Amino acid sequence: MPLTKPPPPPPKPQFDEPSTPKDFNEKFKAKETTKYMNPCTLEEKESMKCLDKNNYDKRQCDYYFMQYKECKKKWMENRRALRRAGQL
Repeated sequence: MPLTKPPPPPPKPQFDEPSTPKDFNEKFKAKETTKYMNPCTLEEKESMKCLDKNNYDKRQCDYYFMQYKECKKKWMENRRALRRAGQL
């Protein structure tokens, strides 16, 4: 049997801009050291709601988890840039 090339991977979905509030960095600077703040709260809630709705089958909620992951990635990139610029 001859070998064939595997099919190309599906294209990565495009997401809207993250839901991080505009004043989040100011709130983050002013928070207590031990307080946890999540800039992607909306994406987190949507992924948990999907899990609840689909009886905790994570495969059914891949889109929501990828969206949450993208939001966190963009936020961390933003924080690194601010830290390099000395603003955080």
